[in-house]
Amino acid sequence: MSRENFYSRDEAWLKETDEPLAGDIPAAGSAGAAPPIDSGADTADAPAAEENTSESGSTPMQSYLRHLYRLELLTPEDENTTTCLLRELEDKLIALLQKRGIELVQLRSEGVEQRGSTGAYDHGLIIARTEELLASDRLSKRDRSAMQSLLRRFRASRKKLIQCNLRLVIAIAKRFRNPAVPFIDLIQEGNVGLMKAIERFKPQMGYRFSTYAYWWIQQEIQLALRRNDDLVRQPANVQDDLRAIYRAIADVRSDGLPASDENLARYTGLELERIHSLLKLPGPTGSLDDPVADDQSSTRLDYAPADELYNTDELVTNRELAQRLREAVARLPPRQRTVLNLRYGLASDRDCSFRVIGEQLGLSQERARQLHSDALRQLKRQWR
Repeated sequence: MSRENFYSRDEAWLKETDEPLAGDIPAAGSAGAAPPIDSGADTADAPAAEENTSESGSTPMQSYLRHLYRLELLTPEDENTTTCLLRELEDKLIALLQKRGIELVQLRSEGVEQRGSTGAYDHGLIIARTEELLASDRLSKRDRSAMQSLLRRFRASRKKLIQCNLRLVIAIAKRFRNPAVPFIDLIQEGNVGLMKAIERFKPQMGYRFSTYAYWWIQQEIQLALRRNDDLVRQPANVQDDLRAIYRAIADVRSDGLPASDENLARYTGLELERIHSLLKLPGPTGSLDDPVADDQSSTRLDYAPADELYNTDELVTNRELAQRLREAVARLPPRQRTVLNLRYGLASDRDCSFRVIGEQLGLSQERARQLHSDALRQLKRQWR
């Protein structure tokens, strides 16, 4: 699907941003931040942004969307020119850094080696290393001027490519709206995917950048939903297999077949043992503090049955008292310790009478009672 189709479908929503969207404009410099992206970018648009934010009756999110809608889109020709220029400037900056002895391994994007090393470099680190080199005295005046010019053009091209595709991020994020994750967080995660796509896109492959960026944006949003999907997080492969099983259950039932494990294995292509193990996993968990209404005035805890509520403080106190009692009884003489254990069932689940205790220890009933009294007096002295 082309980028224009996304934009035409969402133009009305972007113009009318009066629906209550809570959240702040992503802070500059953070991962997935909205424009301005670079710390050293031009600040000419700052007064306009402040003016938009101060509009009466507008939340920061609505002001951000209105400002975003005013940005012009790139034509396919401009997009190709910008991406080619950005890649050319990146190669020149990397060559200059290598010439000055900058360790390129430190510039590798996180996890790239595990995915097969696409040759991508973290643009943020490239900019940081270039600024460090410019701040040092290792460059001549001519080299410094040339590097500053390269860095300025690199930032401008990167910022232009990001800003002109932020509406694509919002269009994709709308498809994954979820009550568990605020919409502004989905936009931020999508912006992270957009930046990763810019770092890895190769214009010589002949594809549109928006087509390539779509999958990176969608991947980051889906990963964010997975991280916030449940209190007990499951691995991504487990979640994917569970979704495949749930889809197969619907397909099997729509075909009029029973949702047996054998049918699910045939529809999903998973092994029968894998399906057995996945279906045995516990269902989704939820917090008792989650609100049950939009006004957030009541939570699940308010409707929980009384026999399922536990006093945590009382439980901890009882355990602490039991531990201290065991330690105090262990310091008593052997016969007194045995009498207390038998009398109150500390060593077993059953308490004994003084007659039974005397029979087991070869003592009279009265002597067993005396040992019991002596043991209690010593315990009281220990507790004082």
